[in-house]
Amino acid sequence: MAVFTRDQLETMLSDIQHTHPPQVYLLFGERFLCQQAADTICTTLMRGGGNCHHVDGDAEAFSTTLNRLSSYSLFPGRQIYRVADTKLFHSVKVAGSLWKKAATAKHENEPAKAARYLKTMIESVGLDASDQENDPGSLSATQWKKLFGFTKPQENLVWTATLLADNASEASAPKPVDDAAELLEKTLSSGLPAQNYLVLLAEDIDKRKRLYKYLGKDHVVVDLGVDSGSSNKAQTAQKTILRDLLSKTLAGFNKTIAPKAAELLFERVGFHPVAVVMEAEKLALYIDPGKQINIKDLDALVGRTRQEAVFELTDALGKRKLGLSLLVAKRLADNGIHPLAIIATIKNYTRNLLLFRALQDRQNIGYSQSMQPGVFQKNILPALKEDTPWKKELSGHPYALFMQFKTAAGFNLSTLQSWMEQILHADFRLKGSPIAPETIMQHLLISMLTNEDDEVLQKNNRALH
Repeated sequence: MAVFTRDQLETMLSDIQHTHPPQVYLLFGERFLCQQAADTICTTLMRGGGNCHHVDGDAEAFSTTLNRLSSYSLFPGRQIYRVADTKLFHSVKVAGSLWKKAATAKHENEPAKAARYLKTMIESVGLDASDQENDPGSLSATQWKKLFGFTKPQENLVWTATLLADNASEASAPKPVDDAAELLEKTLSSGLPAQNYLVLLAEDIDKRKRLYKYLGKDHVVVDLGVDSGSSNKAQTAQKTILRDLLSKTLAGFNKTIAPKAAELLFERVGFHPVAVVMEAEKLALYIDPGKQINIKDLDALVGRTRQEAVFELTDALGKRKLGLSLLVAKRLADNGIHPLAIIATIKNYTRNLLLFRALQDRQNIGYSQSMQPGVFQKNILPALKEDTPWKKELSGHPYALFMQFKTAAGFNLSTLQSWMEQILHADFRLKGSPIAPETIMQHLLISMLTNEDDEVLQKNNRALH
């Protein structure tokens, strides 16, 4: 067999309808695309009858799965063992990718998801994630680099220990028994019972693994990875996938969507395939038969979540418009956006303002509020990128960065530091206070955008505890 890509799925599905299809399938890449492809493969394999046994690779030792896979079943038909989040292909090479996903999930206030990626990263280098001594945040920069293969982030990582402790009750991934990948290869070489099939799903893999090469040669491997970058090539690939998902989803309901409405949907949702499918299904069920989905339908059902969270709310905060900030925050809540997600948006925006304001105080930077965008892009930005650890934060569009620097210049460092403290207090209250979330959000915005003295702020903060 060979390694297939997403545009070759139909060919692969046609091939596995043979009398004796391959017994092992590895799917890796974007999570939803892998799940969707696995659904199709399992359905195709079970057309003549059978059962699909779902296995959590994060919780069940692969030796247990392998024993089941190697045993003859008393049930009729094909027996498919579908293993989600398999760790057979992990190594230090994927640690960097896993860290990025853990950090992103943490900043987006998805602690369970962040903990899962963090545990997987720790276990990918052979450590026990349940052991407090293996907390990555406590490692020195040298230890981190040696262990995970990439430079330790310079941000405060105290949250890693808290996150691992808070999610310690979840089932931890079992320690590998000998070499699970080697055991699987040996078992496959000896042959499986004719009715047994294995479907492996993973987001990140190390293609240098011997098992990967073995499966690519003798079984089926499907690469569903998508470049998550912001280059034109990556953006084009992402849009192609979203258009295909949208078209196929709507076709199942015998519905279509206007091109401008489709583009607006992608803008609001972003590259989240599962969200595009869910919103498409919602729109298809909403409109009348025979009618095409338009922008009006989109506005009625799909909230301006992404656009407002990133621009309208932060823009109102930057301009100190209290009334508009309260209105946008309420609209986001009405659209079903969790308060913690709104808090995350405010926190990330404030953090960037604080960083850019601090950078302006550096000697010899030469920045001034009267500076023109072209001068900033030509003289200031290159120097900052060359001599700063904040290259990621300075990697956005030059004009957008210029506008953020201009906004940051209108604040005192003490004000932005106070904002961060207030955001942290609001975050804690949302997670552990009986006070209504809307009250906490309103108090936060009012506290940030009114000139109350410290005594009044402290009094209000005490009243909310």
